[in-house]
Amino acid sequence: MTSIAASGRRAFRYRVVGAAAVAIVIIGLIVNVRVVAATFLVAYVAVVSAVLGMLAMTMIAHLTTATWFGPLRWRAVRVLDGLPMLAVLGVFMLLAIPLLYPWVSANPPSGVGRYLNVPFFIVRFIVYWAIWISLGRALRSTMQMEDDGDIAQASKRYRGISAIGLILLGVTMTFAAFDWMMSLSPNWYSTIYGVYWFAGGMVSALSLLAVLASTDPSAGVDTVHAIAKLLLTFILFWVYIGFSQYIVIWSGGIPREVTWYVPRTRGGWGGVAAVLLFGTFAFPFLILLIEPLKRSRSVIAAMGIVLLVLHYLDTFWLVMPGLVPVTWWTVIVAAALGVVVAWITIAAPSTLRPRGWRSATRVSETAS
Repeated sequence: MTSIAASGRRAFRYRVVGAAAVAIVIIGLIVNVRVVAATFLVAYVAVVSAVLGMLAMTMIAHLTTATWFGPLRWRAVRVLDGLPMLAVLGVFMLLAIPLLYPWVSANPPSGVGRYLNVPFFIVRFIVYWAIWISLGRALRSTMQMEDDGDIAQASKRYRGISAIGLILLGVTMTFAAFDWMMSLSPNWYSTIYGVYWFAGGMVSALSLLAVLASTDPSAGVDTVHAIAKLLLTFILFWVYIGFSQYIVIWSGGIPREVTWYVPRTRGGWGGVAAVLLFGTFAFPFLILLIEPLKRSRSVIAAMGIVLLVLHYLDTFWLVMPGLVPVTWWTVIVAAALGVVVAWITIAAPSTLRPRGWRSATRVSETAS
C-alpha cells in the first residue's frame, strides 16, 4: 500500500509539472511566437538526438552481442517507441520554418537555394523519419521474435538490421543536423557538425540508460559498470569532436567561419561554454576514472541526470545565439518545452503500440 501511495504521489507531481509546463508554453505563444518556435527547435533536436542515440546504442549492442544490454533491452525499446510521435511533433518545426531559417527569405545567401529550399527540406525530413521509424520497428519486431523462441533467426536478423542501420543512421543524422541546426547560419558550415550532434545523442542515450538501470533490479553491477565505461568513451569522443571543430576554425582564422563562434564564446554565452566544458568533460572524466564510483548505481544515475541537463544546455548553446534575444523568460519557455516534448515522447507511444505489446513486454521483463 505504501508503494502504491508513493507511486500515486509521484504521478501527481508529474502531472502538476506537466500542466505548469503546458501553461508556460501557451503564455509564450501569446507573448512571442518566434521565441516559442526557437525554443521548440532546441527541445525537439535535443530529445530527437537522445532517442536516436538510444537507437544507435541498441544496434551497437546487438551487433556486438553485448550481454550487459540484455536487462535493459525492453526499456530501450520503450524509448524507441517514441519515434513516431517525435515525427508528428516535427510538423511544428516545419510550420516554423519561415520564423527560424534565413534562407527562406526572398534573397537567400548565394549558393544555398538548390539545397536549402522549403520543398526539398520537407522531403528530406520525411526520408529521415521513414528510415528512423523503420529501424525502430524492425528492432522491436526482432526482439519479439527472440522472445517467442526463434533465437537463431533473431540473432541473424539483428546483425543485418544493425549493420545496415548504423550506416543509415549515421548518414541521416548528419544531414538532419545540417538541415535543422547548421542551416540557421547558412553562410557557415562544418563537415563534422553532424558528428558532434551524434556524439551528444550517444552521451544522452547512455545517460538515460544509467538512470533506467538505477531503477531496474534486473540490471546488476556489471550493467552499471558497462554503462559507465561507455559513458567515459563517448564523453571523450563528444569533447574531441567539439574541440577538433573549434581548433580547425580558430587556426584557419577565416572570418566567415569564425563568426559562428564569436557570439558563442563572449559574454554570457562564453560562461555557458565554460560550464559545458567543465560539466561535460572535466567533472564526469574525473569521476569515471575512479573504479568504485563506476560501479555505483546512485553515482552513475546522478551523473546521467546531470549529463542529460547539460546535453539540453549544449543544444541551447548551439541553436539560440543570434536566433532570438535570450532572457530569463526565454530560458523558462525552453525548459517548459523540454518537459513537454519529453513527456509527449514518453507518454504518447502507449496509444501507438501494436495489440499485444504490453503483455509481450511484461513476459519478457519477467523472464529477464
